Amino acid sequence: FVAVDVKAVRPFPKPVTLAQVKADARLKAMSLAKHPRLSVQPVTAQEWKIVCGLGGAKE
Repeated sequence: FVAVDVKAVRPFPKPVTLAQVKADARLKAMSLAKHPRLSVQPVTAQEWKIVCGLGGAKE
């Protein structure tokens, strides 16, 4: 068992929905798009960059 502490640095200007993640072809391999019920999932640097763009935020 492993535990990590995470906290938000700042909110995204606009929320990113699960529907948006699933609809974006660039994120089709993202764990969240395949298994949305997991509470903590890995996100690659490229996936994070895309999600930030969808949310209108800088990385």
